[in-house]
Amino acid sequence: MRRHLLSSVMVAAVGLLFHHCTDSTSSPTPSVELYADMNTSTVRQAALLDKGTAAQGITAVDSIKIERVRILVRRLKLHGSDSDSSGKDLKTDPFIVTFTAQQQRVTSATIPTGTYRWMKLEFHRLSNDEADRLYNNPAFADFIPPERYSVIIEGKVYTRGSTVPDSFTYRSTVTANVALKLDPPAEVTANSVLGLVMRFDPAAVFTTNSGIVLHPLDPDSRSIIEGNIRAALKALKR
Repeated sequence: MRRHLLSSVMVAAVGLLFHHCTDSTSSPTPSVELYADMNTSTVRQAALLDKGTAAQGITAVDSIKIERVRILVRRLKLHGSDSDSSGKDLKTDPFIVTFTAQQQRVTSATIPTGTYRWMKLEFHRLSNDEADRLYNNPAFADFIPPERYSVIIEGKVYTRGSTVPDSFTYRSTVTANVALKLDPPAEVTANSVLGLVMRFDPAAVFTTNSGIVLHPLDPDSRSIIEGNIRAALKALKR
């Protein structure tokens, strides 16, 4: 009798365990995977310029080759609507988004089901406490000097009459809250994985409205470039 009772208990326990495992694997939480890339790495002159031509004293160049863009970001979120003030956090601590010609994964997170219309993030400069905490992290080494940069762009600039390009590193301290619209909105259902891409457009940064390519190291171009950086990102479904 005891042996029969013990067998019944074991069968019931195995049945409950199987039922629990079936339930837990049949409805996984939906998630999002975020990637980053550039839409192009080369910025070319859109207009034919006479020798020495400049726009309001700004030095123009033939083309720019962007090799890498790094943006220090804090608090990356997805929002369902314009009135959704809380949103869903994907990352809260400071992190670096790297843009190159090759698409690369930035982060992943679980998210509730629903419709998402906005990706919001902050171009960030490290605080004193953050700089102290991240001082020995090599990924943040270029962002911790006294200037505490938020954006670093590396590449080569080609000028008229020269066959050898000049390497450059453009460093910015711009800070901004950036809202990127998802058009069409992204639908997240049960068991789904939402793939998103954050895309950097170098031409949006280094080109004037008239199509003139700006020299990254020309002081007269800096104010235009700084303003353009805020509008260089787009969010797309992957």
